[in-house]
Amino acid sequence: MFTKVQIVNLGLSKIAASTISRIDPPQTSLERFVAGGFEHWKRSEIAKRRWVFATEDHYALAKAEEIDGVEKPYKYSLPVDCLRPIRGKYAEWKQRRRYIYSAQDNLRVSYVVNVDESEFDPLFVEVLACRIALESVEFVTQSNTKKADAKALYDEAVIAAGKANSFIRGPEDVTDEDVEPFIRARY
Repeated sequence: MFTKVQIVNLGLSKIAASTISRIDPPQTSLERFVAGGFEHWKRSEIAKRRWVFATEDHYALAKAEEIDGVEKPYKYSLPVDCLRPIRGKYAEWKQRRRYIYSAQDNLRVSYVVNVDESEFDPLFVEVLACRIALESVEFVTQSNTKKADAKALYDEAVIAAGKANSFIRGPEDVTDEDVEPFIRARY
């Protein structure tokens, strides 16, 4: 579907910047700027939500080791492509760095995957393009007005993509972990 260069150019067009022809290897200062940030921007946007296109469900983790005398004696390594694990409704595991500790000797988890650009949903492409525009606007234009406009475009894209994604995911149970921060923020 989309390539890195196409996504970057879509973002740059939102701030009326000149387009690029490559990011591997970059040749111009703009190409170097977006090449340096692209992977981080992509990973952070994917990790922010449980995007349908970037979710691996019920993956069997590889056991790293067994630790004697502790409550959660099994230590599992997260897969290399895992951006973050997704805690299920009755999950009892805990995460520390790139490991999950559990009392279960056969653990399956769902997680957010660092997917290739060819697997992106079109609405997510818009989110990432708007993020690129937001990150690049200062470098390209040095304009505060355009930065505010880019932020508004980004916010709109996130809302639209998030709504579409939640319609596909369906309703989810609210847990105590979800309610407590809401109550604290409200009062």
